[in-house]
Formats: sequence, C-alpha cells, structure tokens
Amino acid sequence: MEREIYTPPGGPPQHPPLNPNLFKALGEEKVRSLTAIFYKEIAESSIRSMYPEADLKLSEEKLADFMIQVLGGPAYYVRKYGPPRMRARHFPFEIDEKARRVWLSCFKKALDETEMEDSDRKDIYSFLTSFSAWMVNKA
Repeated sequence: MEREIYTPPGGPPQHPPLNPNLFKALGEEKVRSLTAIFYKEIAESSIRSMYPEADLKLSEEKLADFMIQVLGGPAYYVRKYGPPRMRARHFPFEIDEKARRVWLSCFKKALDETEMEDSDRKDIYSFLTSFSAWMVNKA
C-alpha cells in the first residue's frame, strides 16, 4: 500500500533568492567543508537511519554539489543528477517536522563551525529553514 504524501500548507519555499555572491565569498572548499561537518552531525543524530547504511560520502558529495549551485557556484548537481526536484527525490523517506528540526539543527551546528560573515550564515540558514519545510512529507 502506498502511503499518502503530506503537502505542507505553506507550499514551495518562498524564500527570496540567495545572494549570488555567496559562493564567491565562501568558495568551493568552504562549502564542501560545511557539508562534511553537517554529515558528521548527521552521523550522530536521531535521523541517521534515513541515510545510506554503509557510507555517507555520496550523500555528502550530492549535498555539496547542490549547495555550491544554490549559492551561486557551478551547476555541478544538475550536470551530474539532472534537475534537483528535491521534494520528489525525498519522497521515499518519511520526513516529519521532528526529523526536519533535527536536520536543521545539524546544519545550524555546521554553519556555526564554519568561518563566514554572520550575514552570510543568516542568509543560508534562512534559506535552509524555508527549504526544509518543503521537504516535510509526513504529518
């Protein structure tokens, strides 16, 4: 039996576009470092079971490619995997508000550990807050 996919009442993210200069300010190495820190947090989190059992490296690479693109860098994600369609790609995982909050807290910790301007950190976190709300697919 197929499960019913919940749709958040707010609809798709309404976050204003990110500053296209974020990638220039951070650079690829820092974005990849940010995602590596994020995945270290995920590995110790209550949502670890939502990720591949053996290794988080591919997930880390995909997220880094996605974030690089979102922050104004090269379109690595689209070149490798096609259109992001992140909500649809995450339907196999039951993501409720509790899981979203854990995911977001892992990103918050990674952002706090990554050297960057406070305004950039706030912009990225604001984007992730809006983006993650749209990933919720279970009431």
